[in-house]
Amino acid sequence: MSKRRLRRSEHFEPGDTIAIPFGIGLSHYGVVTSRGTVISNSMKHGGVVEQTLSAFANGKRVRLCESTDHFGAVASERRARKALGSSYSLTGSNCAHFARWTHRRKPTSLQVASATASALGDLVFGHKRRRY
Repeated sequence: MSKRRLRRSEHFEPGDTIAIPFGIGLSHYGVVTSRGTVISNSMKHGGVVEQTLSAFANGKRVRLCESTDHFGAVASERRARKALGSSYSLTGSNCAHFARWTHRRKPTSLQVASATASALGDLVFGHKRRRY
């Protein structure tokens, strides 16, 4: 089994950006630390928090989104720790923005755009129950 495949199951490295499914077509993102915990910006918790991997996963499948080298991991964890306690904002500082910011990348609003389009669709066409 390749290292890449093994890492996708349960073994994550410091600095990895991971995600769990959240709602329909959305994900909740976090950054793995050297302590084996995850730091994420969570609306549920009111901002940037550190929690165990199992608490972050909340029984859902965790997937690897992005890996980094050792030096990138140290820098991203340092940035994440400096943000602990910061507040959450759907449009200005959400979990996706936070994960990208820790890796010195520009925030993306694709997730916000997707959620907005879904909400507008529900308003215009009425909420429809989706079957899986």
